[in-house]
Amino acid sequence: MNPKPFFFLPIFFFLATCCRANDGAFRANGNHLIPMYETDISVQKEILTIRRINPKQAQITVYYEFFNPKQEKELEVGFEAFSPSGDADHSPSASGQRYISHFTVNLNGAMVPWHVAIVNDTSYYRAGRYKTITLAQAEKEGDEEEADFFYVYHFRATFHKGVNILQHTYTVDFSSSVVETYSLQYVLTAAKRWANHQIDDFTLQLDMGDYQDLSISQTFFQHSSEWTMTGPGNQIERKEQYGDEKTPKVSQFFMRKGILVFKKMNFRPAGELYLTAVNSYFYYTSSLEKHTGNGPFNFDYRLDDLPFSVDAGWPGDAADALSKKILHNLPFARRGYIFKTPEIQAYYARQPWYIPDSSYRPVISELTRNEQVLLSKE
Repeated sequence: MNPKPFFFLPIFFFLATCCRANDGAFRANGNHLIPMYETDISVQKEILTIRRINPKQAQITVYYEFFNPKQEKELEVGFEAFSPSGDADHSPSASGQRYISHFTVNLNGAMVPWHVAIVNDTSYYRAGRYKTITLAQAEKEGDEEEADFFYVYHFRATFHKGVNILQHTYTVDFSSSVVETYSLQYVLTAAKRWANHQIDDFTLQLDMGDYQDLSISQTFFQHSSEWTMTGPGNQIERKEQYGDEKTPKVSQFFMRKGILVFKKMNFRPAGELYLTAVNSYFYYTSSLEKHTGNGPFNFDYRLDDLPFSVDAGWPGDAADALSKKILHNLPFARRGYIFKTPEIQAYYARQPWYIPDSSYRPVISELTRNEQVLLSKE
């Protein structure tokens, strides 16, 4: 009797076009490992860690505990990687998705070899075979903005009776757009393809570095209170709308240090992870229409907010003396300095990311290189 195959839902069509609408580049996604056909193996535990290793890349590490209730068996397991779109290289590659690297699978202490299939059909696995297309065929799929094919990394896994530990790692390039410093999409709902249709014990850890401004769409949770920040920071709820398009609410986290953790028992994800670091210019370009003239943009404390994360740079200049003082004190405000000048303190107290810290004393040498450059400007 042949195992019943899955019909793989085209989630990638939504993910791959999200950046296209925002004048950006969708480069790669994260995804859950999936069985190629129905199985009695379940996911008892998963620890998903996403760590930003440089401004353009994240390392993804996944620890799984799979439970096989019966005798030892082999299972075909896959990982779907969607093609890049927008301002990215989406030409086909025999070695795998161009913006995914260092892909590894370790099952019960042994490395597992894997292969890559290029497919263009959502029911790509039938009767023990992958319905693949050639590189020449893939080159003809799609247009200048996106490709109509995707990749499946796949391997044969031997599951012993009882608990099996699988550790899976890879590196992805972040996506980006005109309003984002970086963004990442990760498919969570694919976990429901395993026998228990859930993850019994799920942990998600986001380690994006210090002084980060992270927005996460409320697609699989309802409120920021479901997350834990291991270091100092603030969080707010935000509702976004682009024209007539309805979008989910967003939880925004201002992380001074530490990581962001989401834990859930009997986790049945209703949506995917959408993580975005908003471009710092977003904070003050929203008021550009209030500025007049054709010269460079100047920060004006009466009109503009200032960002918590400054990965994308600083405003060019300040509109007046007080604006300049406020701007030059941003590095210290990010660390919670309580200002003696009432106007400066009042301005930063209005910023949602500001957390006063009476113990903080400014030390120039402890600032980042970019912050010291800002202070060196007259």
